[in-house]
Parts: sequence; C-alpha cells; structure tokens
Amino acid sequence: MHDHRAWGHFKRSVPQPLASRWLVAQAPEIDLRNPVESRGRFNEFQRTMLQWSSLHPYTAVHVLKVAAPITPDRFAEGLNKVLSESGLGSLSIDRKLGTYHFHRGPQACVPRQVESGRDPMAALSAEIERQLNEPFAFEDRFVPFRFFILPGTAETHVGISYFHAIADAESIGRLLLEIVRSCLAPDPAPVPDQILRPHGGLMVPLGNPIHAFTRSWAALRKFQKMRNSYRPPSCEVNDFRNEFISLTFAQPETAQALTKARGWNVTLNDLCLAALLLAVAPLATNRFRTSRSHLSVGCVVNLRHDLKPGKRDDFGLSLGSFSITHPVPKDISLRELACDIRSETLQVKKQKLYLAAPLEFRVSRFMFGRMPVEKQRNFYRKSYPVWGSITNRKVDELCRSAGIVEVVDYFRAVSAGPAMPFVISVTGIDGRLNFGISYKPGVISADKMAGVIQRFSALLKEPGGAS
Repeated sequence: MHDHRAWGHFKRSVPQPLASRWLVAQAPEIDLRNPVESRGRFNEFQRTMLQWSSLHPYTAVHVLKVAAPITPDRFAEGLNKVLSESGLGSLSIDRKLGTYHFHRGPQACVPRQVESGRDPMAALSAEIERQLNEPFAFEDRFVPFRFFILPGTAETHVGISYFHAIADAESIGRLLLEIVRSCLAPDPAPVPDQILRPHGGLMVPLGNPIHAFTRSWAALRKFQKMRNSYRPPSCEVNDFRNEFISLTFAQPETAQALTKARGWNVTLNDLCLAALLLAVAPLATNRFRTSRSHLSVGCVVNLRHDLKPGKRDDFGLSLGSFSITHPVPKDISLRELACDIRSETLQVKKQKLYLAAPLEFRVSRFMFGRMPVEKQRNFYRKSYPVWGSITNRKVDELCRSAGIVEVVDYFRAVSAGPAMPFVISVTGIDGRLNFGISYKPGVISADKMAGVIQRFSALLKEPGGAS
C-alpha cells in the first residue's frame, strides 16, 4: 500500500501546510461576534449536478469507523458546533443565476440513529442506500447535510449524507474528521478558520486560449469516438432509485492488486478501469453484430492540484472527468487492456484533457434541460454511452493530517444519477480497499449487477502473472 506509483490517481494533492492547519493550537479562530456569510458561484459540474438532482437525488455518503464510543447526543453536539462555527449549516441556492449562499448561525441538526442488529455492516449498507435515495428540499433554504450514527461500546460508525453539488470528497472528509475531533475532545477548541470556510466557489482553470482550444478539440474527438460505443440498457420507466452494495479487499488482497499494477507499469486506477470494462463486457455480447462494438467507462478526477495554491483548501467542489473507449475484443487479457488504458490516461494527464469536462457539461445541460422526463432518462445513454464510472480516493494522508488516530476505516458512496447505470467508489485506507457500488436496478438488474461485481473483484484479485 506504500507504492505511490501504483496508486496513480489515488494520490491526491493535499498541500503540506494543511497538516499544520489541523493543529488547532496554531490555527486562527473564527470571530463569531462578526460572522461572515459565504456566497459563491457554482462551476459547470455543480450546475450539472443541480440539474440531475431535479430528476433524482444526486447525493453522496461518507462513513467513518471510529475506535472509540461516541453517543448520539455527543455526536449531535459536535456536528452542530462545527457547522455553526464554520458557517456551513444553512444554504440557499439560486439555480437560475447558478449561485449559492451559506447563512451563518446556530444549528440544531439531529443525527439519525441506526440500529446495528446482528450485522452492523448490513445495517450500514441499508442506511447508505436509504440516504442515497432521500432527496434534499433544495428549492428553499435548507441544510445540505444529514448525519447518522451507529453507536457501539468500543467503536462507532458516524456518517454524513450530503447534497453533492455543494462539496467534493476532499471537503466532506475534512468536515467529518473535524466533527469527530470535536466529539472526542473533552473540551474541543474552535474550528480552524481555513479548513472549512467556503471562499466564493471553485472555478475550473481553463488555461490559455490555446490550451482551451486543444482540450475542446479533444473533447469533440472523444465524442466522435464514443459514437462507436455500445449503449447500456435503456431505462424503461421513470425509476431512478439507487441500490447499494459494499465490498472490501483486505490488506493481502489489496497488496496483490497493487503489486500487479506495479509489475505491469500501470496505476491502480488503470487496473480498475480495465477490470471494469472486462466485467461489463458479458452484458454487451450483441455489440459485435452492430456498428457500435466499443465499450466506454468513466473516471472522476480531483482537480484541486490544478487550482491556485491559495484555493486548494477551500470548501466546495472541484472535480473533472474523462472517459475511456476501447474495442475490448473477446480475447484481450486484463494486462493488455490495462496497458492500453495506461497509454490513454498518460495523454489525459499530460494534456489535462479532464479540464475539458466543463464544456461537455454545459452542452449536455443545455440539451438535457429542454427534454421531457421520458427522454431525459435515456439522454446520457445515447449521447454519453458510459456503462459505469470509477471515483477513487486514498484517505490515509488526510486522516494523518487530521491527527485522529481513532479513525480506523472509511467508506464512501455516490448516487449513479441519470448519467450512467452505476458508480464504484473506491476508498483506500490503511492498506485496504473499500468499494461502494451504487447502481440503478431500473437499468441493470440486481443479478446482472452482482455478476459485474463478481467479475470485477475476481479480475483485481488475479495473480499478477494471470492473463
């Protein structure tokens, strides 16, 4: 788990000064006598998420496992303290203008208590699924977070469900860790000023006009290439709900996957994308009889390392994406496919083609917003035929920077939304991989999705020498 080259996209840019900002004794305090309300403008990805949320809740969930007892009352006290001091508790949105407004003031959120029963992980999975499908009433002023807790005598699971358009995994991880810190400290200090304060929105850097044109042209060529992609199954009814499945690789299984990636000179992200393509291929056996014989999958990218240093720690959302389109012939091996993908992702990184995503979002949002629901539910299937997507994050560095040794595990999930049939959230912590799979049963049935997950997992677990 210490092979940074194999992790690839999992290695995120957390600036070195962040560690010192987690030290409360050195951090400036928020002056509650002179509260400052935060306003900002949504970037293109956020505005697209807002549009998706009008069709189905576009929500994400994070869960921390803490090796310490936390009572529901203590959790409520800690989370309301952090929300109040950081000014994140209450939000209003102007969809027409694409702006948001965080209103400062005391908060009184009540976390939902989850009963563990005989199987705590099954209870957590059921709660994650419930949270993914519960909407936020974002047309009026609202709290963009919901909290839940599964208490125990020696360990506690605490979770946050959030309106995804307002924050990315980086920001939510800091928020949840700060809440846990507040719950564990006998006399918690004020929230450090720079960790959780929104600062007017995170705009994706477009670069100079030549770079912008190059990326836009690359986006156009990608769309042309995706015209050869076999489309996922259609959504026949207006049922956009998500179901959720969790999967964990223990340290030996994770180490084997990393060793294989290193031995093939690819990143773990490349390996996951290759395994995903091979896992969905049996669902598209008819593609070789059509002109659309290729398959496409997507990947979400953290853009904070592309922001100016002074903006990288801001609370908000800074994400991009790219897709991989490949013919995936019947006899191709995992190694061959991963190496093909590696050559493509190297070009994506070199030319920063993931920064072209805002243009794609703007165009698709314009078209999507002018369609009835019956056409919206299959719009992305036709224009962006991606079967599934990977969103990955390695959280060890963030947890170390927070200095909370009691955090021993981390789980994530994100709604599949209207854009694709399923999303796999991959979270690396302490030499393990946790997979949170959300999918739309109205597009891919439960038994077929179980087959995809089984094949995906088996491919990653194969010995490095296997083809």
